[in-house]
Amino acid sequence: MMRRQAGQRGVSLIEAIVAMGVMAFGMLALVGVQATLRGSGDLARQRTEAMRIAQETMESYRAYAALAGTAGQIDFTEITTLTRTALVATGTALEGRLNTTFYTTITAPTVANSAAMKPVAVAVDWTDRSGMFQAVELRSLIAGVPPELSGSLALPPSRDPFAAPRGRHRNVPLVAFSLPGVGLSVFKPPQGLGGTVAWVFNNVSGLVTGLCTVSAGSTNETFTTVQAESCVSGSTATTAQLVSGYVRFAAGDPGAGGNAQAESPTGSIFNLNIRLNLTSSGHPQNPDCFDDATAVDTEAALRREVAYYCLVYSNSAGTWSGRTRVRARPFASSLDWDIGTNTGERKVCRYTPLSADIGTRNVDHPLDYTESGSAAGSGLSNQNFLVIENTFNCPTETQVAGDLFNSNTRLHQDDSSTYDNP
Repeated sequence: MMRRQAGQRGVSLIEAIVAMGVMAFGMLALVGVQATLRGSGDLARQRTEAMRIAQETMESYRAYAALAGTAGQIDFTEITTLTRTALVATGTALEGRLNTTFYTTITAPTVANSAAMKPVAVAVDWTDRSGMFQAVELRSLIAGVPPELSGSLALPPSRDPFAAPRGRHRNVPLVAFSLPGVGLSVFKPPQGLGGTVAWVFNNVSGLVTGLCTVSAGSTNETFTTVQAESCVSGSTATTAQLVSGYVRFAAGDPGAGGNAQAESPTGSIFNLNIRLNLTSSGHPQNPDCFDDATAVDTEAALRREVAYYCLVYSNSAGTWSGRTRVRARPFASSLDWDIGTNTGERKVCRYTPLSADIGTRNVDHPLDYTESGSAAGSGLSNQNFLVIENTFNCPTETQVAGDLFNSNTRLHQDDSSTYDNP
């Protein structure tokens, strides 16, 4: 009996060809994906570099060094429209790996009636690996503001805690009457009955820009808008810097109890006046000084401070030098006091953060103000004094963190040749 031979199994030629075709199509698709990924990565690098170029160009314009006329630096007038220019990326980690050339175009049209503003558009374009045009663009509005004004943001805050009371410069006295809408204030310095002198302040600069006459009965508290406007319209133009402060009196040893009498003096006031003697030149006239001291001893017994205001008429540089002095005056009752070294006499100390008589800034209240220490065209406030018995020493203090009041003082007058009392 014959057996039938079993058939052999295997892959036919047709099936093999079909399998190879499918694999070939798959490989082609994989190559295409890789090419696309490579192109996308290349484009991403190019777009990143183009954006960096655009940002760098825009920031260089925003950081202009002057409004005009500064050689070697970008100034505001140089922010203008520039034609398409080739720019090869250098100095970066991508240098030589971007496979293209970038072109920069600046558009900065002039806007009518807006010379201080410029709309700026920075466009960077290139051709990618596939020959397609690509571009990015940044737009901004750049203001033509003097760059030096931005430097004020880096200045430390004023040591005066009331830097801009009532929206005015700190040198404008608080009680001055502010005229609405014109940026001016009128101040009548203390001058007793019958006084008619008034000063016109610029609220922004803190300088006195005019001198005028007001009625003898008017006060800073009773001024009306009409009176203030009349003062301003009839004022004589001038430029002057205000030097102001207070004179206080210690009761007993000012250094006792941790400088308690220096920080909060409780002594009654004496009659006095202030003199400011200048050593600088070019001033149109001598300073005018006013204070609110009283010649009535019963009234003085109820008060703890004397406010003073001295007007320095500015020279062309707006700087000055000299020394302020406290002058003792008797009461109307003939009750007298004096500054000196004899028994019962007193000495004058000045509040200052300095540990020596000489300083580099007038605002620190040195013994003698100097022209080099002046802030040109600026006044001085809080130039304060403490009057003590001559048997005590002027209190000193080293400022420490958290201490909001520095009660350090230096000897200012004791009738000696160094600390004279004219």
